[in-house]
Amino acid sequence: MASIGFVSASPVGLLAQRPMLISASTSRVLASTILSRSTPRCRSRLMCSATPEIGTGTGTGTETQTQTQPLTATHPQTEPTNEPQLKLPTDRKLRVLSGVQPTGLLHVGNYFGAIKQWVENQYKYDSYFFVVDLHAITMPYEHKKLANVTFNTAALYLAAGLDPKHSKVFVQSHVRAHAELTWLLNCITPMNWLERMIQFKEKAKKQGENVGVGLFDYPVLMAADVLLYQADLVPVGEDQKQHIELARDIARRFNDQFAPKARPPVFREPQALLQKQGARVMSLEDGRSKMSKSAESDLSRINITDDAATI
Repeated sequence: MASIGFVSASPVGLLAQRPMLISASTSRVLASTILSRSTPRCRSRLMCSATPEIGTGTGTGTETQTQTQPLTATHPQTEPTNEPQLKLPTDRKLRVLSGVQPTGLLHVGNYFGAIKQWVENQYKYDSYFFVVDLHAITMPYEHKKLANVTFNTAALYLAAGLDPKHSKVFVQSHVRAHAELTWLLNCITPMNWLERMIQFKEKAKKQGENVGVGLFDYPVLMAADVLLYQADLVPVGEDQKQHIELARDIARRFNDQFAPKARPPVFREPQALLQKQGARVMSLEDGRSKMSKSAESDLSRINITDDAATI
């Protein structure tokens, strides 16, 4: 029986993990159910030109494109940031890694700001897309709900058009090397680097005295995610750009301290891949804030699975 494997092999060989498998038939049912519940307008944007054939999720990312482009919308303008402008290799496919937190149902902001870009670029890059459930637990959460939302988020990735024959799709917590590398990077990351992170300051205000160390350390976990897979480019919004700069600083610090003469270096220095248009979709209730899955009011967002009556 064909199945989708949430691949869990670490490119630096830290630890082999057991993949989580979803059967091909289950994947198709999930995708069909999600799309049937969405509005016609959403379906026109999410539906692939042909249902992707379910693969094993273990492709190398070097396959040639054998089907039409999944989306009919125009390609969003993206470009690597140029602060600093690093020289990217030209002798191989660039590796891209990105993910979304399973803190709630995906909304149109997630789609236009991230997933649409992933789908359209998955044939261009060596692509890794994951559900970042370890990041989700840095904020208050319901542990029974998290597993279901994680599964549904992965299903929406597939429904939106990610093809496991070209993209590696997995769940963050299923690869223990993410947590292991985070600890190693924690031990070389200066506290004052993390104290400068704008997102921590903003989220800490909302939590008050209940703010956890995990939220403070969130950027190091994100750096571990990126460096573990030797990503060249990380598609992010403007609000995450600072975290990619931190990941680059940590990679450079590690390389300089432990392998200054290594060529190539132990860790690649990643760049942010910013979307020029449509990268930020604002809240329907507060135009100053970005649309959020974790916002208390469901009226602040349009979920991908919302029907016409709900909208």
